Amino acid sequence: MVMAEKTKKRIINLIPNKGEGIFEQFLSWALTVGRLLIIITETLALSVFLYRFVLDVKIIDLHDKIKAESSIVNAFKDEEVQFRNLQTRLTFAKYYDSKKDKTLSLLQDTVELGRNKITFKSVTVTADGMDIEVQAPSASMLNVFVKALRNNPAISDVDIDRVENSPSSGIITVAIKTRLTENLQTSDAQADASDKGAAQ
Repeated sequence: MVMAEKTKKRIINLIPNKGEGIFEQFLSWALTVGRLLIIITETLALSVFLYRFVLDVKIIDLHDKIKAESSIVNAFKDEEVQFRNLQTRLTFAKYYDSKKDKTLSLLQDTVELGRNKITFKSVTVTADGMDIEVQAPSASMLNVFVKALRNNPAISDVDIDRVENSPSSGIITVAIKTRLTENLQTSDAQADASDKGAAQ
């Protein structure tokens, strides 16, 4: 009798119950969808974590690159200051070199106008005019010089600024201010601009 009970087989029914209710079907569907949502969520979280890891690696690489390039820039800082200083000096040298021909020409013309008539005490040439101080033995000589200045096409205006007469020596000292028809600085800037335009 005992042996008969031990050899008795248990039967498991694997065929689903066709009489399953709507609630059981809903629970089964909900569990399936829930598992699917969990898998999708975990996959997204893992993807975001991996992307964040890649971004962190890129940020670290960029920081290292910035530090390396900053050290290079700092190493050449003194040379850059010297280069900029040299560039500024060369710009000034070019400006005054282009200006000297016009200034010298103006000075030569002015001295030529006063030759054998007056004595120059000082001549100062600025960008837009000249300050001249001269001495003459007579008013007529000064008149001739001033008229010659006014007839010079490079000079637009002539003003007598100061007159000093020394009866003991018979010498008249006059300070003259002139304005140029063409501003030396402006003309040089225009020449530079035209040179740049031609180069382009």
